[in-house]
Amino acid sequence: MKFRLQKLLDIAKKEEELKKQQLFKIRKDIDNLKEEIEKNKKYISQLNDEILGKKIQGTYLQMILEIKKNGERHLKALYQKLEQLKGIEEKILMEYLEKRKEKMSFEKLKERFELKNKLEQQRKENKNMDEIAERKFFFGGKR
Repeated sequence: MKFRLQKLLDIAKKEEELKKQQLFKIRKDIDNLKEEIEKNKKYISQLNDEILGKKIQGTYLQMILEIKKNGERHLKALYQKLEQLKGIEEKILMEYLEKRKEKMSFEKLKERFELKNKLEQQRKENKNMDEIAERKFFFGGKR
């Protein structure tokens, strides 16, 4: 007998794998964004050190302050994007777990189906062996 839900199991496996790949991709994007945030924070820190470490005046000071302000705006935007990506990651994770649960359910059904078939086959074989033993006993056995 053939497992009737095999196509659904195959689809569930493919969907789970797709969600897993999406999850890996979004996590890689998050890691890359975190690296960019760290670089930006380091750069802003260097600007602060330059401002505090030297007695800077005039247009050079204004230029550094403007660069710092732009860096802080960019950092804020990066944090917002990070929160957005974390929300997407959470959504994909939930979808992945759901697809995994579906796949596992189909696999469990298939396991039960195969076990049922195996037991049925063993029962038939035992019945045939019993019939053969009975025939031997009645028709050809020693008395």
